This record gives sequence, structure tokens and C-alpha cells, in this order.
Amino acid sequence: AAEELGRPLEEDVVLQLRSCDSSIARKIVDEAADETGAYDRIRARRKILMKEFLSEHSYDLKPGVKDFLEKIRELPVRKVIVTSSTPEEKMPALESLGIGQYFDGFVSVKEVKRGKPFPDVYLFACRKLGLEPGQCLAIEDSPNGVRSAYDAGVKVVMVPDLTGPTDELRRMCRVADGIEAVMDFIT
Repeated sequence: AAEELGRPLEEDVVLQLRSCDSSIARKIVDEAADETGAYDRIRARRKILMKEFLSEHSYDLKPGVKDFLEKIRELPVRKVIVTSSTPEEKMPALESLGIGQYFDGFVSVKEVKRGKPFPDVYLFACRKLGLEPGQCLAIEDSPNGVRSAYDAGVKVVMVPDLTGPTDELRRMCRVADGIEAVMDFIT
């Protein structure tokens, strides 16, 4: 979308935007594109492109996720999705992947003032569950998600996806080599 609109962004800039509050993302994109308002234009176009792409392609489930969800289904814990996406963006993915039934709830950025990396969404999820943050475990794949959970006081396991853990992130979380390895931190 950025390239199409004449404001190409470097990969490191794009990776900073994963699970990122719009106020922070707006500053990052506008600065990188050297244009006030670039974020809003690029975001609007990206939404259109994503809708077109998803009308022709299906979502892919990462390897091992379904087996992991089956294993934790048996544990006496509640499982909530905590996302920087809106329900309108995330629910179709969960439904098409057939994994929505594994979760007891859904907390989105729409329910809080600030999204990740701020702790608001995790603090809200803990309140919704009636638990103290230290009683909870977050499984995250992005640096912004790790920071959000960590700053909320939630224990964090990172399963790196597009961005690997830095030394700073390693101080905030445990790192699992894949979703299957998360069980080592749960049991």
C-alpha cells in the first residue's frame, strides 16, 4: 500500500507497526514517509488490499497451533485472545481457521484507550478475567505485544514470528522456539 501510494517504507519500519497503537504507528509512518497524513492514507489502502487478498486466499494457521490449542483446552485455565486488531478484523480469521471455540473470550483494542505496546489491553483482559496480572501468561509474537503484556505485569512467552527477540525483549519474557515449546513454560 505504501509503495502504491508513492511512499515506500523500509522493512524495519513496517515491522515496528505490528501490534502497534495507532497513535505511535501514525508518528512512525508519517516520519518515515516524510508526509503528515501518510499513515491514514496507507492504512486505508492497506485495508482495501487486505480485503481483496483475503477474498481470494484463505488464512493460514501456523504449524502446531491446533495441536497446542487442543493440549491447553484440557488445562483448567481460561484462554482469551488479546489483540490490537478490531473484532471485525480478527473474528473472520478465527472462524475461517476453526479455532474460535478454543477461547473463552476476546479483548480488542476497541475496548481500551490505547493499544499495544501500552499495557491497557492486557490490564483490561486481566480485569475481565477477574485475575491479577501476575496470575496470567501471555503468548506473544511481536515486540509490541511483549512490551504490552510485560508492562501490565503479565508473564510473557514470546514465539517469534517476523521479528526475533532483542536482548531487551529477552529480559521481559521467555522465548519459545515454536508454539509447541510453549507447553514447557505452562506445565
